[in-house]
Amino acid sequence: MKSHRNYLILAALLVATTSSYAITTFSTDFDSSEGYVDGPLDYTHQTAAPHFNEAQFAGGFYLPYGSSPNFGTLRRNPTAVGATAYYKIGEGSAFTAGNTWSITLDFTFEGLPDVTPSADAFIASVGFSTSSTSNENSIYAGIKRKVSGSNSANGLYQFFITGGGDAEAIGGVSYTAIGDDPRDDNDLTDNLRIALSLTKSATRGQFDAVAQLINLDTSTTVATITKTLTQSNAYQADLFGYFKSSSEKEDGNFDLFNANAFSYRHQATAP
Repeated sequence: MKSHRNYLILAALLVATTSSYAITTFSTDFDSSEGYVDGPLDYTHQTAAPHFNEAQFAGGFYLPYGSSPNFGTLRRNPTAVGATAYYKIGEGSAFTAGNTWSITLDFTFEGLPDVTPSADAFIASVGFSTSSTSNENSIYAGIKRKVSGSNSANGLYQFFITGGGDAEAIGGVSYTAIGDDPRDDNDLTDNLRIALSLTKSATRGQFDAVAQLINLDTSTTVATITKTLTQSNAYQADLFGYFKSSSEKEDGNFDLFNANAFSYRHQATAP
């Protein structure tokens, strides 16, 4: 009887322990087996896989016709100025301090030649928004080429994080680090990953953020930024993950930006 009672006590402790937090994870490889079909990445079209809104730049992200039956690579429409895809499900309005959101994007892009661009070229970014259709109270990290400053003087890329007026950047991300060729603009980089996590701080309105740029082909962490960001309107809101590409157009070339995988995860401890 004592043994049975101890077992019940242990079982109750296990239930209490395992129910004290919740983890939700969404990930996709944009594969046809997941229900994706050719055409724009929008829930109104992707009826078999209604995970994304693409309201800001309609039709910017595409699973091109002729890529079936496998798909697996989401491309940016070469005639679009930019594209943003929002994961439709947000979480976190009831989060307490210590709870975490995380997001990743695996991608390649057509590299830029070793010259100073005429305008900042925002290659890729991932982030969180309080809206599922637009960037509101956003916190995001990404890679870009700047039009001015030491980061572009030698044709180098910049990794950055920003949110609520706070920002930090690491310049000098070399061509070699991301598998780019500085001589031309028709080569593809290595497969890269941007990973961003936000942990709600005990200080109201603040988040402890960690952003990483990782070269998956060489298993190398190219850059890491750790930053406390203030975004008061996001503190007690559901956060929707998104990814974005906004660089120059190049008619007919779908290799400007290629998304291979995306994930959204949140881990919440009980209040």
